[in-house]
Amino acid sequence: MAAISNLSQIKKYDPTAITTTVNDPTSTKDMTQNFLKMLTAQLQNQDPMNPMDSAGMTSQLAQLNMVDGINKMNTSMTSMLSQIQSNDFVNMSTTVGKKAMAAGNKILFSGESVNVAAKLDSDATSVKATIKAADGTTVAETDLGAGSQGLFKFIWDGLDGAGKVLPSGFYTLSIAAETTEGKTQTPTVYTSSRVATVGKSGANLEVTLADGRTVKPTEIEQWVA
Repeated sequence: MAAISNLSQIKKYDPTAITTTVNDPTSTKDMTQNFLKMLTAQLQNQDPMNPMDSAGMTSQLAQLNMVDGINKMNTSMTSMLSQIQSNDFVNMSTTVGKKAMAAGNKILFSGESVNVAAKLDSDATSVKATIKAADGTTVAETDLGAGSQGLFKFIWDGLDGAGKVLPSGFYTLSIAAETTEGKTQTPTVYTSSRVATVGKSGANLEVTLADGRTVKPTEIEQWVA
């Protein structure tokens, strides 16, 4: 016959038992409580002929309260920042399918016109655009005329030099501008592409375009209707 275990030795839950709370001596709350305990003890045992400086004690307590306030403010700011980032993500997700113009010389032509631009460092008497196919063959060259300093915008309709519509695919754009002083400048090129997806990289938002580029929202120069 099997031995019967002594059930009286099994510990039972006692709701009236006192639980021990482990304090964090580095927290502002516990530091304040400890400070007040020490302050009370010092007041009880101070020398009547040489009392403690109440101004110094008040200053120390004020500093503890200030640290506690800063910690609470940091917590509130972190929560607020998280909410703002969440709202930004929701707002940015509505741009999927829209055209965004960002720095880059790659063009994904799919039968519809493409908005492009060049950021001129100074006024130019002549702005020339050259478009090449994926194999490096020049398919179109055009003189866009004079341009002012800043973002010089134009539209490529997907036509080659003979006025024929080019097949869908990837092309590259280069811009050369001649300044009013007769110097040649190579401005930064911007091309547009539809937004494919919006995602996150850590806490940062990322926009992936249909042509394969991944840009930050702050890198988008212009939204195109």
